[in-house]
Amino acid sequence: MLKAFKKKSVKSKIAIIAIAVLILALVIYVLYSQFKPEKPVEYEMASVEKGAITDSLDVSGTVKSGYSHNFVAIDGVVAEAVKVSVGDEVKKGDLIATFNVSGASQHLVNAKKDYDSALKDYNDAVLMTKNASANKAKNEKAIKDKKAEITAKEKEIAALENQIKAAGSAITEKSIPKEKIDALAEQLREGGATEAKINEFIASASAIKIPVSDNNNADYQAVVKKNLELSQLNAELTALQAEGAVTISTDNETIIDALKNVADSKKKTYEGIKSVYDELKNGWYADKDGIITKVNIKPGEAFVPVKENTDTYGLSSLFGNTQYSGILSSLIGSDENSQIGTGITLDSYDDLIVSVSVGKADLVKINTGMAASVTSLDQNYEGEITYVAASAAEQSGLDISSITGSLLGGSGASGGAPVEVKIKNPDKNVVIGFDADVKIALQEVNDVLKVPVEAVLYDSGSYYVYIYDSKNGTVKKQAITHGILDDTHYQILSGVNEGDMVIKSPDPALEDGTKVAQKKA
Repeated sequence: MLKAFKKKSVKSKIAIIAIAVLILALVIYVLYSQFKPEKPVEYEMASVEKGAITDSLDVSGTVKSGYSHNFVAIDGVVAEAVKVSVGDEVKKGDLIATFNVSGASQHLVNAKKDYDSALKDYNDAVLMTKNASANKAKNEKAIKDKKAEITAKEKEIAALENQIKAAGSAITEKSIPKEKIDALAEQLREGGATEAKINEFIASASAIKIPVSDNNNADYQAVVKKNLELSQLNAELTALQAEGAVTISTDNETIIDALKNVADSKKKTYEGIKSVYDELKNGWYADKDGIITKVNIKPGEAFVPVKENTDTYGLSSLFGNTQYSGILSSLIGSDENSQIGTGITLDSYDDLIVSVSVGKADLVKINTGMAASVTSLDQNYEGEITYVAASAAEQSGLDISSITGSLLGGSGASGGAPVEVKIKNPDKNVVIGFDADVKIALQEVNDVLKVPVEAVLYDSGSYYVYIYDSKNGTVKKQAITHGILDDTHYQILSGVNEGDMVIKSPDPALEDGTKVAQKKA
């Protein structure tokens, strides 16, 4: 074969060699393809490290004014001039409206009359109670003395009856003659005794049975006389006891307290209406920089109140922070004081809050003073929790935002407790009535082990990660226990050590010992 190859031309020799090289390369490629090692799957990895983690609550709410001043008017007052409209911005001290108060003066007069009448009723009851207390003591002494008289009279009668029985003659019992009873009853009537007292005497005397001896008529007459006197004393005791019962019923603290409450209520009503009246007389002036959000008055027209929902008012309602805020909040919407209503509302831009709803599981973690961050129109602001309700607020109607929040895992479920977050240093990007996102820092831990949230998987009630063995290039599935988490990391309580490498976003089907590689950045 070699001699034959040598006989070939140079061109043929080159062609044969080229074909042989190609065949050899093809064989080598096929063999390599069959037996070459599989390339490991590449994963992004992260080192287990120590650091801080902050557990937070993300909720959405509505921007409101934390200071809302409702300028209150009285039915019948006429606005002479109204200087503002809804949406107008005003500065502290700006004149808002002036009034002719003559049409509202009768409400003030009526409120004063009601208060004076209620105060008189209370004072009269107090005086009556004082007199009742004095009469009660006097009555109790009279009853005690009367009982002593009765006891003495009963002893006298018993002694006489024993004398009669000791005489040894035949003893019989007789009732007191009716004519004697009637005669004494007539004397009592002429003496001014009441019919009730007289009837009590007659009943008592008629029921008496007196022992009679055949030979001792004098003692019998004496017993009759003393029994009639005893019946009279018993009637007088009954009258005193009845008088005492009346005295006790008038000495009733509950009645006095009720009358005082009525008087206090009428006083608050009067003071509230007077305060409204005085403000109307002086004119309305803005007490803060802000924006007008409600106008219910028109120049030249008598004011007609619109029934208010008192639930819409905060502690600063009606008179802002004045001493009458509590008084007037109790008046608005009541039938007795339906002559009062909001004429103009001023909301301050210096005190803006986000009102959110928090579920009971998160509510226990929240306290006033806690820090929060607020996002409105893609701008971030520092915030602080200023109000946390003690219980859930009932909602009527369909709350779409609450339903959406619950579906997405938020805490704004229907019936949640209201929480208010004050926005620090707000600007024009924070608009009353717009939605805002709130992040509340619930708990922070420092110097703890943590891993990225993408590294943690969950299966059959357990959490786990895949740890990378850089020496062998393999992975191991490792169960963990975790603490709190934030947007990016889990706190790890057990299962991994500082410096371990964990796979981010691993395939849940990875088996222990699987070869993997670290993805290059």
